[in-house]
Amino acid sequence: MNIIKNYLDNMFLGLPETEDVSRAKKELLAMMEDKYNELKNSGKTENEAIGIVISEFGNLDELAETLGIKQALENKSDITLVTYEEAENYIEYSKDIAPKTAFGTFLCIISPTILLLLLGLKELNILQIKEDCLIAAGLAALIALVAAGVSYFIRYSSKLDKYEYLQKSVFELDYSTEQMVRSAMAQDEHSYKSVVNTSVILYILSSLPLILTPLIFDIEGASIIAVAVTLTIVAFATYNLISKSSINSACGVLLQLGDYSVKTKSNKTLQTISKIYWLVIVSVYLAYSFITQKWGISWIVWPIAGILYTIIKIVAEEKQ
Repeated sequence: MNIIKNYLDNMFLGLPETEDVSRAKKELLAMMEDKYNELKNSGKTENEAIGIVISEFGNLDELAETLGIKQALENKSDITLVTYEEAENYIEYSKDIAPKTAFGTFLCIISPTILLLLLGLKELNILQIKEDCLIAAGLAALIALVAAGVSYFIRYSSKLDKYEYLQKSVFELDYSTEQMVRSAMAQDEHSYKSVVNTSVILYILSSLPLILTPLIFDIEGASIIAVAVTLTIVAFATYNLISKSSINSACGVLLQLGDYSVKTKSNKTLQTISKIYWLVIVSVYLAYSFITQKWGISWIVWPIAGILYTIIKIVAEEKQ
């Protein structure tokens, strides 16, 4: 039944949000649901029933006059139709590129670890080298890793630039294309849930070095090394999540779910706020971490930022 509702939403994309259009949509949904239930009761399978309902009620041009929205349909804004081939290619490209961009993210996250390890070993008197030399070496490694990570982003993410409109613009899928996308998402569901579960566990475990090290070792150098271990665990968890959730993410974009829903895409204010917000958060995190060297505390910025962003998003959508 959800497939019928989603298909109906696509049919009415681009129509003005008037009382007549809203009434017509409700009427058409009721007719489609009645027909669907009638077909199911007569012994048709779910797919057969949905196919018949869409073939009978899926042409809004033929039903516009009956529903009283002919004029509204004539004023309908143009909506891009994503073809079966385009959707299939987007999923395949996303699947191929995800491990590369995930590795770029991995390099950026672990970039401070060499600096932290060097400083930690210095505090433990394992390295007998001037601190200035260690900091210089650590910063050089940090910059090199960030540069390599950014290089991966630029080199591989640009291959998806031609599909950027899928994330930013409202579009529609025909029935066969939508079925293909939903099927791909369903087949990947078990793998996706497993990946999310593993990554969440790693994120939780990543806090253990920060919590246990000060309790076991009363040495500052050990705490610094613990931060490096935490960042490494977070880096692996993030790599796992990004590289193996590409199919689910691509299908979510094509089905216009979550952050890519029609409602969110239409909210230009929210899109502008999102860009500025995360740039500010990244800047605050890096500035605080490098100035204070409190990497073991600064990570708390991210969960707080996530909660605040959710609140901002809800408020922005309500205002719209």
